[in-house]
Amino acid sequence: MLILDFDGVVVESNAVKTKAFQGVFERFPEYTATMMAYHHAHVSLNRFAKIEHLLSLMGRSDDASLKADIAADFSRRVLEGVLDVPLVPGADRFLQMLTPRYPIYLASVTPAEELDHILEQRGLAHWFCDVYGCPPWTKADAIRDVLTREGVKPDEALLIGDSAGDQRAAKITGVGFLARDSGLSFDAPAPMMFTDLNEITQYLEEVLK
Repeated sequence: MLILDFDGVVVESNAVKTKAFQGVFERFPEYTATMMAYHHAHVSLNRFAKIEHLLSLMGRSDDASLKADIAADFSRRVLEGVLDVPLVPGADRFLQMLTPRYPIYLASVTPAEELDHILEQRGLAHWFCDVYGCPPWTKADAIRDVLTREGVKPDEALLIGDSAGDQRAAKITGVGFLARDSGLSFDAPAPMMFTDLNEITQYLEEVLK
């Protein structure tokens, strides 16, 4: 059973997300540099956690209206870019070859409603048994739910991700982990890493015969 992250694993959207964060944080110039540093240091945190950190720095943690406004601005910026970014090389081949053979799920820190919209617009939704977005799911809880649904043990499942956050979710839940190198960092010891989904498909073809 396979579980895929979305940004940086299925689509080349990491730069879109970073640009969107830059745009929303530039609305508050005195906090822009601090928040961009925070973003790069905590890439796997969902947008709401980063917005909450910004509001905390501003002393406006209880400002629900501003939080919603920033979140909506970020979502708009993301949707303007992510619908047009290319797939990670090999994504089509990976899905076409492996979905007939293994249950494949998607787990992302993108909010569920937004993720569903992106997948439908890009014609990708049909490849996945189910899709988990955050909110309402954390990645670790999504993995646990998939294991329960499929009735499999952690060592019978594999998470493919591109960040230390994905790596940690795999470790917490006990599932295997393969890393796609999208330019983000990982915890030590370094995981098994691949350039793209072409390499991962080839590897899985060899080890899962």
